[in-house]
Amino acid sequence: MTPEPSLPDAESSRELFFDTVSLSNFALAGRIALLAERYGSRARVTPEVLNEVLEGIVAGYQALRTIVVALEEGRLGSTGNLTAEELRIHGELLRSLAPGEASCIACATARGGTVVTDDRAARGVCGERAVPFTGTIGILKACVRDGTLAADEADVVLQAMIDAGYFAPVSRISDLL
Repeated sequence: MTPEPSLPDAESSRELFFDTVSLSNFALAGRIALLAERYGSRARVTPEVLNEVLEGIVAGYQALRTIVVALEEGRLGSTGNLTAEELRIHGELLRSLAPGEASCIACATARGGTVVTDDRAARGVCGERAVPFTGTIGILKACVRDGTLAADEADVVLQAMIDAGYFAPVSRISDLL
């Protein structure tokens, strides 16, 4: 198992571009407020990711509404429409990635941000393009390291994600610290 990347302190001011799965993990565990508390509007959602979230709500995943509410209230940030350069990169990436992941990588590339994804293909593209990335586990580890969560509380959050359907590569955050 590859260790989960996490955000170094020097990157604490970067924008983080969350893909649908990573956002959904927190929403389905009832913990969108955790992202809003720790990252605020630096936690960015692209229009493509928002569309995927809305599709999830229509499919019956009502807990995803917390993402929409957090965006409406300004507790999470929107990227707004992609720029011409971001659209160009996005178009290239659509050959191998879904629209949400492609948009996150395009924005992180153009804006010097970090992608938050658990998608293996998206992580591979980030690695090829030298785009910083982390995922659900990395975010939970960072929350423990900075005191946002206690280690045992992070374990509870992870278990709630697993109970909601997240295929986590680990069963406890506290084992990684």
